[in-house]
Amino acid sequence: MKIPGAQDSSTADTGEMSRSGLAGDGELHVMAEAEMAMMREEEGARVVERDGRYWAETFRGFYQPIHQLAPHAYADVRRPTVACWGYRAVLAPADAHLANGAYPVHLLEDLAAFTQAAFEECRRQVEIVRSPDPEIFLDNGWSVYQSAKERVPQGGTLSRAAYVKDIERRAGDPRRLLVAGLIDGRLAGYLESYAVDGILYGRDLYVATEAMRTGIATGLYLETFEIGIRSRKVGRLCLGPELRERSGLAWFKKTLGVPVVRVPTRVVVPRPIATVMRISQPAAYYRITGLEPEGDGRRPGSSDDG
Repeated sequence: MKIPGAQDSSTADTGEMSRSGLAGDGELHVMAEAEMAMMREEEGARVVERDGRYWAETFRGFYQPIHQLAPHAYADVRRPTVACWGYRAVLAPADAHLANGAYPVHLLEDLAAFTQAAFEECRRQVEIVRSPDPEIFLDNGWSVYQSAKERVPQGGTLSRAAYVKDIERRAGDPRRLLVAGLIDGRLAGYLESYAVDGILYGRDLYVATEAMRTGIATGLYLETFEIGIRSRKVGRLCLGPELRERSGLAWFKKTLGVPVVRVPTRVVVPRPIATVMRISQPAAYYRITGLEPEGDGRRPGSSDDG
């Protein structure tokens, strides 16, 4: 799919980025929705365009906007493709009263007001660097990734060859922000993020189990926050959906000062599928609809006006 108006990342002006130090002011690359759609399509995601907005298949047959927190008018939340059984989108504030669901997400509404805490112990043991250089990950990035996946196996695991190919591409992509933590000069963990239309999304965190005691995870998140603040290009921070089945992770994100916010959404899921999901996959049901699996009389809408 040709994305109109998207900037070619090979020619994007991202400022000077140094392997040896942290990013300075103005170096955070903030994508528009169309550019993010192009990036995700390059990675193999199924992306569709409808009325100038871009949607991605979250899992087989279910779609949500490629920019997950982008506000939509209620009337514009329509079936993005005939090849889907359900979809969800965040509603614009003016239409929030029409919501039939919510997106429970860790969201900091005022990133500029953020202040650091609990970072000093990490500073003493871990060197935090912003690195667009794949070489920093090739020596022992695989062992960090593998260690993290053994601890938290969700989402599947890449083979070593696939990991090397993937990290070479991702680390060299200026649309992505990779912040790495080094202990005695050796990679011990890293956090990958990206920014779209004024929102910084902290996405994939990988930390070697033996390095957890240093507070490296906190350091990686906080430095990423600081890069966003220094850039003056983003005003909100999102650390992904609330995962009730991983209560420790939810607690950790809250200790960083990022609470769970229930963002009003319109969600369409056929009633039979919603019923089965509510009973057999209550955690997924909650993530998609924002409704309690036990039920309060409400169900995600199944009507479709286009």
